[in-house]
Amino acid sequence: MTDKMANGILFIIAGIGSIVAYIALGETGLLDKGHTEKFAAYALLTFPLAFMMTRNVVRNTYIDAGLIIIVVGLSIGLVSDAINSAELGAESKSIGEAIAWTGWSIMYLGVFITAIGYLRTKLFPNWLSGLLALTSFAMFAFLAVLNGEQLEKHGGNIVPPLWMINSLVLVILGIFTMRRSE
Repeated sequence: MTDKMANGILFIIAGIGSIVAYIALGETGLLDKGHTEKFAAYALLTFPLAFMMTRNVVRNTYIDAGLIIIVVGLSIGLVSDAINSAELGAESKSIGEAIAWTGWSIMYLGVFITAIGYLRTKLFPNWLSGLLALTSFAMFAFLAVLNGEQLEKHGGNIVPPLWMINSLVLVILGIFTMRRSE
Protein backbone atom coordinates (compact mmCIF):
# COMPACT_ATOMS: atom_id res chain seq x y z
CA MET A 1 0.00 0.00 0.00
CA THR A 2 1.37 3.40 -0.92
CA ASP A 3 1.72 6.24 1.57
CA LYS A 4 -0.90 8.32 -0.22
CA MET A 5 -3.35 5.38 -0.15
CA ALA A 6 -2.79 4.91 3.60
CA ASN A 7 -3.11 8.67 4.13
CA GLY A 8 -6.36 8.76 2.14
CA ILE A 9 -7.79 5.85 4.12
CA LEU A 10 -6.90 7.63 7.38
CA PHE A 11 -8.81 10.74 6.22
CA ILE A 12 -11.82 8.59 5.33
CA ILE A 13 -11.73 6.77 8.68
CA ALA A 14 -11.40 10.15 10.45
CA GLY A 15 -14.47 11.32 8.53
CA ILE A 16 -16.77 8.35 9.04
CA GLY A 17 -15.24 6.27 11.84
CA SER A 18 -16.85 8.04 14.77
CA ILE A 19 -20.16 8.30 12.90
CA VAL A 20 -20.16 4.54 12.41
CA ALA A 21 -19.24 3.98 16.06
CA TYR A 22 -21.96 6.26 17.41
CA ILE A 23 -24.78 5.52 14.99
CA ALA A 24 -24.20 1.96 13.75
CA LEU A 25 -22.85 0.51 16.99
CA GLY A 26 -24.04 2.76 19.81
CA GLU A 27 -27.52 3.79 18.70
CA THR A 28 -28.44 0.26 17.62
CA GLY A 29 -27.53 -1.10 21.03
CA LEU A 30 -24.75 -3.37 19.76
CA LEU A 31 -22.34 -1.68 22.17
CA ASP A 32 -22.84 0.00 25.52
CA LYS A 33 -21.94 3.67 25.96
CA GLY A 34 -18.43 2.97 27.27
CA HIS A 35 -17.47 0.69 24.40
CA THR A 36 -19.04 3.03 21.84
CA GLU A 37 -16.88 5.89 23.15
CA LYS A 38 -13.77 3.69 22.97
CA PHE A 39 -14.41 2.71 19.35
CA ALA A 40 -15.15 6.34 18.45
CA ALA A 41 -11.92 7.40 20.19
CA TYR A 42 -9.90 4.84 18.23
CA ALA A 43 -11.42 6.13 15.00
CA LEU A 44 -10.75 9.75 15.99
CA LEU A 45 -7.07 8.98 16.50
CA THR A 46 -6.84 8.78 12.72
CA PHE A 47 -7.70 12.50 12.60
CA PRO A 48 -4.25 13.83 13.61
CA LEU A 49 -2.51 10.94 11.83
CA ALA A 50 -4.11 11.87 8.51
CA PHE A 51 -3.13 15.52 8.91
CA MET A 52 0.35 14.57 10.09
CA MET A 53 1.02 12.48 6.99
CA THR A 54 0.25 15.46 4.74
CA ARG A 55 2.96 17.54 6.42
CA ASN A 56 5.53 15.15 4.97
CA VAL A 57 4.31 15.94 1.45
CA VAL A 58 4.40 19.74 1.73
CA ARG A 59 6.05 21.71 4.53
CA ASN A 60 4.08 24.65 5.89
CA THR A 61 4.17 26.15 9.38
CA TYR A 62 0.38 26.54 9.46
CA ILE A 63 -0.03 22.81 8.90
CA ASP A 64 2.43 22.09 11.73
CA ALA A 65 0.82 24.60 14.12
CA GLY A 66 -2.66 23.31 13.31
CA LEU A 67 -1.58 19.73 13.90
CA ILE A 68 -0.30 20.55 17.39
CA ILE A 69 -3.58 22.29 18.23
CA ILE A 70 -5.58 19.34 16.83
CA VAL A 71 -3.69 16.92 19.11
CA VAL A 72 -4.27 19.12 22.20
CA GLY A 73 -7.98 19.59 21.47
CA LEU A 74 -8.50 15.93 20.58
CA SER A 75 -6.86 14.89 23.85
CA ILE A 76 -9.17 17.11 25.89
CA GLY A 77 -12.23 15.96 23.92
CA LEU A 78 -11.39 12.27 24.32
CA VAL A 79 -10.89 12.69 28.08
CA SER A 80 -14.26 14.42 28.38
CA ASP A 81 -15.97 11.66 26.38
CA ALA A 82 -14.33 8.99 28.55
CA ILE A 83 -15.56 10.76 31.70
CA ASN A 84 -19.08 11.02 30.25
CA SER A 85 -19.16 7.38 29.24
CA ALA A 86 -18.00 6.16 32.66
CA GLU A 87 -21.53 6.83 33.97
CA LEU A 88 -20.29 7.33 37.51
CA GLY A 89 -23.19 9.61 38.30
CA ALA A 90 -24.23 13.21 37.82
CA GLU A 91 -20.77 14.44 38.79
CA SER A 92 -18.97 12.63 35.98
CA LYS A 93 -21.49 13.83 33.42
CA SER A 94 -21.18 17.47 34.50
CA ILE A 95 -17.37 17.27 34.68
CA GLY A 96 -17.24 15.70 31.22
CA GLU A 97 -19.57 18.30 29.75
CA ALA A 98 -17.68 21.14 31.42
CA ILE A 99 -14.53 20.32 29.45
CA ALA A 100 -15.98 18.77 26.29
CA TRP A 101 -16.84 21.89 24.35
CA THR A 102 -13.49 23.52 25.07
CA GLY A 103 -11.59 20.48 23.81
CA TRP A 104 -13.65 19.96 20.69
CA SER A 105 -13.59 23.67 19.82
CA ILE A 106 -9.79 23.68 20.19
CA MET A 107 -9.54 20.71 17.86
CA TYR A 108 -11.61 22.46 15.18
CA LEU A 109 -9.49 25.60 15.62
CA GLY A 110 -6.48 23.41 14.79
CA VAL A 111 -8.24 22.03 11.72
CA PHE A 112 -9.00 25.61 10.61
CA ILE A 113 -5.35 26.63 10.96
CA THR A 114 -4.26 23.49 9.08
CA ALA A 115 -6.74 24.33 6.32
CA ILE A 116 -5.17 27.80 6.04
CA GLY A 117 -1.87 25.98 5.55
CA TYR A 118 -3.45 23.84 2.83
CA LEU A 119 -4.72 27.01 1.12
CA ARG A 120 -1.12 28.23 0.98
CA THR A 121 0.02 25.05 -0.78
CA LYS A 122 -1.06 23.08 -3.83
CA LEU A 123 -1.66 19.92 -1.79
CA PHE A 124 -5.44 20.08 -2.36
CA PRO A 125 -7.58 22.14 -4.71
CA ASN A 126 -8.22 25.60 -3.24
CA TRP A 127 -11.98 25.03 -3.16
CA LEU A 128 -11.47 21.94 -0.98
CA SER A 129 -8.98 23.63 1.34
CA GLY A 130 -11.36 26.60 1.56
CA LEU A 131 -14.29 24.31 2.34
CA LEU A 132 -12.25 22.66 5.11
CA ALA A 133 -11.37 26.10 6.49
CA LEU A 134 -14.99 27.28 6.34
CA THR A 135 -16.57 24.19 7.89
CA SER A 136 -13.97 23.80 10.64
CA PHE A 137 -14.15 27.52 11.51
CA ALA A 138 -17.95 27.32 11.69
CA MET A 139 -17.70 24.36 14.08
CA PHE A 140 -15.00 26.11 16.13
CA ALA A 141 -16.95 29.38 16.35
CA PHE A 142 -20.19 27.69 17.31
CA LEU A 143 -18.56 25.60 20.05
CA ALA A 144 -16.31 28.41 21.31
CA VAL A 145 -18.86 31.24 21.45
CA LEU A 146 -21.80 29.50 23.11
CA ASN A 147 -21.65 28.50 26.76
CA GLY A 148 -22.56 25.03 28.06
CA GLU A 149 -26.19 25.94 28.74
CA GLN A 150 -26.65 27.42 25.27
CA LEU A 151 -25.00 24.39 23.69
CA GLU A 152 -27.28 22.10 25.67
CA LYS A 153 -30.32 24.05 24.50
CA HIS A 154 -29.39 24.67 20.83
CA GLY A 155 -26.44 22.37 20.15
CA GLY A 156 -28.53 19.35 19.25
CA ASN A 157 -29.88 21.14 16.21
CA ILE A 158 -26.59 22.59 14.97
CA VAL A 159 -23.69 20.40 16.14
CA PRO A 160 -24.75 17.19 14.30
CA PRO A 161 -25.09 18.87 10.87
CA LEU A 162 -21.79 20.74 11.31
CA TRP A 163 -20.13 17.50 12.44
CA MET A 164 -21.51 15.65 9.39
CA ILE A 165 -20.36 18.38 7.00
CA ASN A 166 -16.86 18.31 8.51
CA SER A 167 -16.86 14.53 8.22
CA LEU A 168 -17.88 14.72 4.56
CA VAL A 169 -15.03 17.15 3.86
CA LEU A 170 -12.59 14.70 5.50
CA VAL A 171 -13.86 11.88 3.27
CA ILE A 172 -13.38 14.10 0.20
CA LEU A 173 -9.85 14.93 1.41
CA GLY A 174 -9.22 11.19 1.63
CA ILE A 175 -10.40 10.61 -1.93
CA PHE A 176 -8.26 13.48 -3.23
CA THR A 177 -5.28 12.18 -1.26
CA MET A 178 -5.57 8.73 -2.79
CA ARG A 179 -5.87 10.20 -6.29
CA ARG A 180 -3.05 12.75 -5.89
CA SER A 181 -0.26 12.36 -8.41
CA GLU A 182 3.19 11.72 -6.98
